Amino acid sequence: MSDAVRSYPTATGVARRGSLADEVAVYIRRLVLTGVLKPGERIDQEAVSDALDVSRSPIREAVVVLGQEGLLSLSRNRGAFVADITPSDIAEHYELFGAVSGRAAALAAEQLSDDEIDELAAIHRRFERGTHAEMSVANHDFHRLINRNAPRRTRWLLALLERSVPADYYEFSAGVYADAVADHEAILAAISHRDPDGARQAMEHHLRQGGAAAAEALRRQGFWKDDG
Repeated sequence: MSDAVRSYPTATGVARRGSLADEVAVYIRRLVLTGVLKPGERIDQEAVSDALDVSRSPIREAVVVLGQEGLLSLSRNRGAFVADITPSDIAEHYELFGAVSGRAAALAAEQLSDDEIDELAAIHRRFERGTHAEMSVANHDFHRLINRNAPRRTRWLLALLERSVPADYYEFSAGVYADAVADHEAILAAISHRDPDGARQAMEHHLRQGGAAAAEALRRQGFWKDDG
């Protein structure tokens, strides 16, 4: 793939909650997982610097982190390139995300108070009726409420897995809304009925479906040169 200089989209309205390297990693990860950058494409650190108005130091740190994640391939002499990610890699990530999220959902069915379940239902109504942007916020709130009573190490692992999923997933992946609403309804119903196994299964199904939708969205954007 050509290494010609290009410009990257400016990250407007991004709240910097962690270190600069963390925010750079979020930005590059989103470019890859939304199909802006394709497998084999070189990461233009100058373009990243211009887009985010940051120095090269946090960019180098972020590139190392993304290399450890397997999202980028690093070459001492040639720089960093988007790794050869396959649909199976996307599916595996969501399977792992679903397994850990399913454990948190099972615990939520046992531990959430009645008031918290009412709050979860209210969030679901926001998710169901919202605009794309509102759905993204409500989706985050829905999962955060379910996850917040999980053990600390489980929450840490969930945060690690969540960072590898684009924050604006519900905006760029058309056609997943009805499935997502139905999935959230199933999760909410299981938690409301204090059914840990049902909550676990519903959450695992939800993330599995999310993985399939993410892979299909990338395929539609031409992320893979050859689907065969």
